[in-house]
Amino acid sequence: MITGLCAFVGTVIGMFLVARRARRTAVQAEAGEEVLFQVGARLPEEGRRYSLGRVQAGGKFRWKPRWSWTRLRELPTDLRYIRARQTTLREMLWIPTRALVIECESSAGPVHLWAYPEQAVHVVEMIRRESR
Repeated sequence: MITGLCAFVGTVIGMFLVARRARRTAVQAEAGEEVLFQVGARLPEEGRRYSLGRVQAGGKFRWKPRWSWTRLRELPTDLRYIRARQTTLREMLWIPTRALVIECESSAGPVHLWAYPEQAVHVVEMIRRESR
């Protein structure tokens, strides 16, 4: 009983901290500061798992893997925005539940990205700017 309560409280505190950090970076990006957004990426033909990476706000859309051993090393450069949607139940196993999935297409095929809702607007704007 106590273990379950501690796990619940820890989960709520963790979700609060992640949401606060996402809001803070979105506000910093709107103010023109250089910040990094956490953005996961996957190519659907390579499986269900997303690779975690970062995108620098404000400039061109350049996804960089978070770690050197990340499975997905780079994204196609010709991304075109299709739509943003909520995560499906199956995707919630691999990405945060609050995240939005940003569907794109490229010459290499479809690409799925995830970003927190506060940051997704900035990520989509960068992708649209890049595809012009």
